[in-house]
Order: sequence, then C-alpha cells, then structure tokens
Amino acid sequence: MSKSFRVHPQYIEQVQSAWRQKIDQGGQNLIEDLGLSASVLNIFLRGQPVNSLNFIGICHILELDWQKIAGLDEPSEQPLFPLPELNLDSTTPMKEVPTVDEALGALVETLCEMLRRLTRKAGDVLGADRTSIFLLDKQTNTLGSINAEDGLGGSLVIDIPSNRGIASLAVASSEVINIPFDVYDDPRSEEAQKTDQRTGYRTYTMLTWPLFNEQKNIVAVVQLINKLKPIYEPEDYLSRRIDTDGFTAEDEALFAKFAPSILKTLERCQFCYQLTQKFKDNIFTKEEDIVQQSELIAELQFMEQQLHRNLDRI
Repeated sequence: MSKSFRVHPQYIEQVQSAWRQKIDQGGQNLIEDLGLSASVLNIFLRGQPVNSLNFIGICHILELDWQKIAGLDEPSEQPLFPLPELNLDSTTPMKEVPTVDEALGALVETLCEMLRRLTRKAGDVLGADRTSIFLLDKQTNTLGSINAEDGLGGSLVIDIPSNRGIASLAVASSEVINIPFDVYDDPRSEEAQKTDQRTGYRTYTMLTWPLFNEQKNIVAVVQLINKLKPIYEPEDYLSRRIDTDGFTAEDEALFAKFAPSILKTLERCQFCYQLTQKFKDNIFTKEEDIVQQSELIAELQFMEQQLHRNLDRI
C-alpha cells in the first residue's frame, strides 16, 4: 500500500491561503495540468489523507515545503516512504529499487527529450538552422541550455552567466532581441562569438525571445539562430544557405502566436530543471540517509511521470 500524507492541522489555513493566492495569480489550471483531479485538491485542502506523490506535487505547485506541511519537521523513526521488504525466496527475482542517481537520470532524460521536441518545433516554425532553449538556474544564476542543437542530430550543453550574453540581455530587458546579418558586427555578440569558437559553428543572424508566465517570472529563453532561405541546397556551405535578411517582422509576429502553445510545457520543464539542479550534487553514503533517499526518489519519480505525460502532446 502506498504511503499517504495529510496537511497538519497547524498548516491547513496556510495551504488554503496559498491556493487562493495561486487562483488570484491565474494559476487555477495548474492542478489539472499536472493530471490531478479537483477532488484530490479538495481532500488535500481539508487535511484528509492524500497519496504521497500527489501530496508532494500539490505542495510543489503551491511552493510549500511538503515535509513541513505534513508535520514531518521532527525526525521520525519510521520511514516516510516504506522501504521494500527483502525477498529471501531465491526462486523469485527481486525488483530493484532505483537509486537517487537513477531516478534523477530518468527525469533528466525525459526533460531532455521534451526540450528536444520543443526545440525542433520552434525552429521549424521560423525556418531557423539551429535553436536553443535556455532555462534559468536560480541557484547559480545561470542560463543553461541542455538542448542546444549541435547540427548532427545531437545536443550541446551551454551555460551562460545570467549577466552576460544576448539571452541574458533579453531577460534583463524583457524584450525580444532581433539581430540581423551580421551578428558579429553587433557589440553585444561577444558571448555568441565565444560559443561559436567552442562549438565550431558560425552565427550570422539571431532572434532571442524571452518567455514569461502570467506572474511575469522568466520561464525560458528561446534563441533561434540563422534564418534559412526558403529554398537552398542542403549540401551548400552555411553561408550560402542563410537568408541575409534575417528574421523579419513577419517572423516575430508568427512566433508571438506560437509561443503561448509551448509556454505551459516550458513552465513544467523549468520546474523540473530546477529540481535536477537542486538534487544533482546530493550524495548519500550513510545508512541513516536511506529514508531521505527514499523520499527524494519518490519526488523525482513523481516529476518524471508528470513530465512524461506531456511528451506525446509535442
């Protein structure tokens, strides 16, 4: 039987207030987006038992510490998530319990696939040769793209300090930045040139689009690079395939219509990215950390399952 949690009586008023605040901010669809029913939310808000994974998910949406809300501040001798019993029957194969690294790896893999599909979709809309989606790591104040295309069907990892680069300028100004041919002539292109030197690519034109949620918080930055001609020879050099007119006003209008269709999915990606950055350096070695491991594994698995639900929609 799966573990259940309930809101501690001390925090019922706090969670109800947090939910009302989310509604005021236009977030009433967040629960449905995570695949949870209104009845589960109502049970949660009344302080009745809720499945542990749903409990953790709702607390994340409300930006609350789920352990505190469940009244688990004090150490408990009982595991919060029951550990599997050892199977001493050698004739029955044991089901392996995933480690933190494995659960984190599964979440990262699903996150990468989600961003990969969104990247291709965004690039196809405007006919860009390459596209990157940057997510903000609030802990390190870095814009990270774990899904920048390498031109060979693979991905590159690009990290940019949030106070440098054109993507960062777009976030700071809350404005779209459209740089025509040739990007290198623009004084803001220093970081782009460094990235090109590292990757062996050449940036000629660029459209950088910051995406904000309803609360005006940054969700992601989409960077489209090198507008291609409508008709070109795939074997030609890149310099012959690009459209030197760059990204036009019509392209901007088209992307403005397209962006809302990927915003909610990117919000979930941004949250999962934050989760992976938060937990990737956690190392558990002591026997007494087993309980903490089981809680973390359950949390990572919950987010991976919720993210995976959306893959087929992209």
